[in-house]
This record gives sequence, C-alpha cells and structure tokens, in this order.
Amino acid sequence: MRIPRDAKQLTQFVRETASHCMSSRQARMNRGAFYQGYIDTGSSDATTPAMYNKLWVSLDDLESLLFSPVSLRFHIGDPDYPSVINEAKGRAAAAHIRNQYRRCDGDSMFSQAVNIGLVRGKGIIKQSFASGRLSTWLVQPEDFGVLRENYDRLDENMGAFNHSMLVTFDQFVGLVKNHPDKNEMLKKVKAYTRDSAGLTDTRGGTAMNITVGGLYPMQAAGQGGPQINGRVDWMGRPQPQLDPAVEQTLIELNETWIWDDQREDWATFQIVGDDLLVMGKYTIQNALAFDPSSQTSAPCLKGDHPYSTFCPNPVPTYFWGASEVQRLIFLQEAINARLVGTNKMLRMQEDPTTKFVGSTGVNQLALSKYKKPGGHYVEMNANAKIEKDRIEIPQDLWASLHEYERMFDEMMGVPPIAKGHGEKGVRSGAHADTLVRMFSPRFKDRALLIERDIERSGALTLDMARVHVAKKLVAWVPEAEASLQNVSTPEENLLLTPPAKGLVPVYFSFGDLPDDVTLTVDEHSSSPAFSADGKALIFDMLKTGLLSPIEAVEHLDVTDPESVQANIMRREIAKAEAAEKESQMKLAIHQGGKK
Repeated sequence: MRIPRDAKQLTQFVRETASHCMSSRQARMNRGAFYQGYIDTGSSDATTPAMYNKLWVSLDDLESLLFSPVSLRFHIGDPDYPSVINEAKGRAAAAHIRNQYRRCDGDSMFSQAVNIGLVRGKGIIKQSFASGRLSTWLVQPEDFGVLRENYDRLDENMGAFNHSMLVTFDQFVGLVKNHPDKNEMLKKVKAYTRDSAGLTDTRGGTAMNITVGGLYPMQAAGQGGPQINGRVDWMGRPQPQLDPAVEQTLIELNETWIWDDQREDWATFQIVGDDLLVMGKYTIQNALAFDPSSQTSAPCLKGDHPYSTFCPNPVPTYFWGASEVQRLIFLQEAINARLVGTNKMLRMQEDPTTKFVGSTGVNQLALSKYKKPGGHYVEMNANAKIEKDRIEIPQDLWASLHEYERMFDEMMGVPPIAKGHGEKGVRSGAHADTLVRMFSPRFKDRALLIERDIERSGALTLDMARVHVAKKLVAWVPEAEASLQNVSTPEENLLLTPPAKGLVPVYFSFGDLPDDVTLTVDEHSSSPAFSADGKALIFDMLKTGLLSPIEAVEHLDVTDPESVQANIMRREIAKAEAAEKESQMKLAIHQGGKK
C-alpha cells in the first residue's frame, strides 16, 4: 500500500484503514458468542443447558489430540552444512528456545490458541522480546481485524491488519513518555476514556454479586450483560468484572500494521480515536524490527510481524477459517432432544399416572394423600377401581443415543479408539494399530496444520533471539571437530567442567547461526496421537544403526535430555578408552611384553 507522508493525511489514512479492518468485528463477535454458548452449556439457550454436553467433551479431546504442550520440542538444523559442530549448536539453540516458551507459558498458550481456533475459527498469539526474555499474549479474534478477509494469510498480500486493545491511562502514559507531543496527547486522550467494546466480553461492572433464591433458581443472569437482581450467572462462562472506576479509565488503542510498498516492510501505527496518532506520526517503522536505543532496524526481522495464527479448519477464501462447532450443533440438539424425551419416559416409569375408574370425588389433594405411605382412599361405588398407566421404554432407545455419539465422533474425525476407548470386534493390539492407521490420514492433516503454525511462531522467536539475546550459548563438541571455533583458554577450561571427557566448549550466539537454518517441530511431538508411532520409528532406527543414542534422545520426550545425552557421551568415551587400553594390552602381550 502507498502510505501518505503528510501528517494530516497519514492520520486519516490510518484511521480509515483501521476501520476497514474492523468492519466485521461485531458480526464475528456475535457469531463467536453463539458458538461459545454452545460450548459452555450445550444449548443455544443458557437457561436450558444440556444435561450431557457432548460438544464440550469432544472439542476438549480434539484439542488435546491436535496439540499437547507437555512434549513441545524444536529442531534447528543447517541443511547445507550438517556438521557435528552445527548440530551441537542447533541442539543448544533449540533447548534455549524451548526454555523460553516454557518460562513465559507460551507452550500452554499454544493450546489455548488451538482451542479458540476450534471454536471461533482462528486463534492468534502476539509475541515480543524484552530484556532477553520472550513474552506472549493471547489475542481474541474479536479484537483483531484484517483488510482482506478473502485472503487467508497474514503476509504482505494482506495489505493491512489491526489489533484493538484496551489500555489504562497509566499504560498510555508509559507509551508516550518519550514522545515529542507528550503533553498534548495526555490532554487529548482524556476525551477517549469511555466505554468501548474491547478485550472483555462485557463492560458492565458490578460491585457485588449475591446468590439469592427465587421462583426460578435455574435461570441464567443474561449473556454479555450485567447481573439481574444480583443473580449470579453460574451456568455460563466466567466473565471478568471490572470496577467502574477502573473501567472509566480504559482507552481503546488501535495498533495498525500496514504494508509499505516504498520500504517493502510493515509500518506500525498506534492510534486512539480519530486524530490521536501515537506511533508513526514522525517516523514510519516496523515496531518489531526497530530498536529505539540505536534507531536502527534489524535486517533479519524485516517483513515480519509479531502475530502468529492457529487455524485447525482453514478456508481458502476466508481468513478466519471455519468453526468446529458449526457442523456439530444439530447433533448436539439431537442428543439434547433424545435425553429430554428419555428422561420424561423414565420419570413416567418411576412415577406413572394414576387413573380412577368409576369415581367422581377424586381431586389432587385426595390423590396426594393416597400416594403417601400408609395412605388410603374410600369410594362408595362398588365398580370403582384404581389403575396405573405403565410406561414401557423401547429397548433401542439408548442405542439411538449411542448412534448419535458415533455420528459426533465421525464428524470430528476422532473415533473412540483414538481416545483410548475400546472398539467392538477388536481382538488384538495389531488390529487396534490397523484401526489407528486407518483413521490417522484425515487427522494427521489437521495435526500438521497446527505444527506448521507452531513452526512459524518458533521461527519468529529464533529471528527475534538473533536481535535481542546477546548471551553466549555453549555447544560441547569433540576437540577434533571444534577446529578453529575452539576459542576457550586453558584458564576457562579449568573452570568449566565438560559433560564428557574429550569435549571442548564452542561459544556462539543466535546471531552467529547461519541465516538459512531451519526450525521445525520435532517428530510430531505436538500431537500425542502419533507419539507412539514416532517413538517406535525412533527405536527401530536406533536398532538398525540409522540413529545414534544421542540423536535418539534428541527426538524422544525426555525430561532432561541434555543430562541424558551427557551421560551417554561419558559412557561412550569410557567404553572407547577401555577398548583402546585392551587393544594396547593385547599388542604388548603379542610382542612378548608384560603390563
């Protein structure tokens, strides 16, 4: 896009671009709230929640099968020069990135983003580096907008996108503390401290919630609005409640990213209201790549932005993807209807209706007395009698419910055997493995989509680490392989204890890694559905000699892989020394000498 350089035209251009990006916000918010209501209650009406919320159970299983934060591992390799020293550097760098994600709970945030993607089509994570540490934030889809919703990628062809967020007045002061127009902005921003739809689902604040009795204790308090008569919405999704004093200080800040054709890079703007341009007024820059201290941009981050998307059900002509809930609503309603009808029949069987024949003096009070223990009823008519209407429940009633559940699992592509449940007719482990392989192609496609999204996030973290992590990492390699890269001094070697004998430290930073290194998610580690197959393949390769024990540990879910690899190296070196000593003894004996 062509970005105007005139200050007045630029402000109007950014404001209009942000509005264009957020044009579908309300429609997506309503649709997302509808889908989320089904996830929370299993019904379109929060006042009549489903007794069996199959939708929530199934999505929870699907999310756990697509991604598990327990075993997230990365692999960094150099395809052009896969030497021993580059492999050691890749292992050290991948371990550092894995620890960065665990320290900021980024791996758990991936799981939340996948869940949002299943419910509302696409999950979004924003990441940044500060003081050498990675930080991640979960962005709600309703607070994000794109210029072209008919394009499904967040790259330069999108043109522009916008992130709307709520900040307090104190946070805004921190944003403009070094701005030339700081005083003017602090005066003007007070006019924008008003209610606006933002990060929270509801903006209504209540000072106190009291649980009270009443005629309708099962009634929901209302979706997205204030509590009614102090009633607590205990059946719906928990929602944040802000104190009115805090809520009145919130300011809606739009962070707009526009592709600049002239610079061939993203341009970042922050705007409040219609005319308060916070970032981008005097200099146009990529906020991710720009370093305020040096006033320069990092070349490795050119063309990048801090947002990663997660879309389990992509739609080629729609950026926001498809919701998993959309195709399952009718089956959930069918299950609800079947359970309601079955419960009515069970209740009628438990307490059948009473029919009085030949009597005219029976009323509800008399019937109530008659049904109590020891109750009786006197009727003067000799032909009078009392009958019970017996309700016979069909034998296939529950079978139809199980058939609905089978349809549910088939629609999601997750059969019972994928969730550890037994299948009818399975007689052996080999038969069960065959069933898993039969269902896996459809499921593997979706798991690979999530892995590609995680790889993009990891690759962005690697590029950010090149710029923001100045700490030297250590790769331990055999002394013969280190060559000129072994710059350690004898004094340092006395202080550093190598993990195994014969290893020397090679110091490097993320910036020293080649530009064309690749980062991948290791061996489908993010999908537990394929972990058993992956481990079996690794052990087969280990038995046939295609992998060494150290390489096998790198691909397995080991709690402390670095320590295990060091122990293996120590044992291998000790074994080699013992073999060499034995060879020398045999040679001495052969020459007639004695040891």
